[in-house]
Amino acid sequence: MPRRILTLLLGALLALPALGGPAPDFSLRRTDGSVFRLKDHLGKQVILVDFWATWCGPCTKLLKKLQEMKDKYPDVLVVAISIDDAGSQAKVAQYIQGRGYTFTVLLDPDTAVCKMFNPQAGIPFTFIVDKKGEVAYTHTGYLPGQEKELAEKLEALRK
Repeated sequence: MPRRILTLLLGALLALPALGGPAPDFSLRRTDGSVFRLKDHLGKQVILVDFWATWCGPCTKLLKKLQEMKDKYPDVLVVAISIDDAGSQAKVAQYIQGRGYTFTVLLDPDTAVCKMFNPQAGIPFTFIVDKKGEVAYTHTGYLPGQEKELAEKLEALRK
């Protein structure tokens, strides 16, 4: 039995996108119902992705910083993926519109995509995909000031 658990854990770890490895493709709905496909953007620009929820305090603080980054780096695609449940999707759209956020917002109510990148589904979870389509940065959590590290990484990858 312990060997089977070890095999399952190893398999799960190998399925994770590795830093420096290709970003796994996914498709999710936007708040307006249209479909976003990561593969349509890979290799064209730097992509900053953040998983969040309306009930997560650190997440909502980071969203404000993501908008600032979108404004500062218009060539970077900023994507915020909500893991709020299906019954809260209207609330997500209202939350984003009410604060005037203009970055791309996607819905992952069953957390399937979140778990592809972060199996524990801890949020906020942020990753950056470079212009080659590879995962160049990952981070779980948010404390004020950590956006500076994120901005430095974006600056380096935009070159």
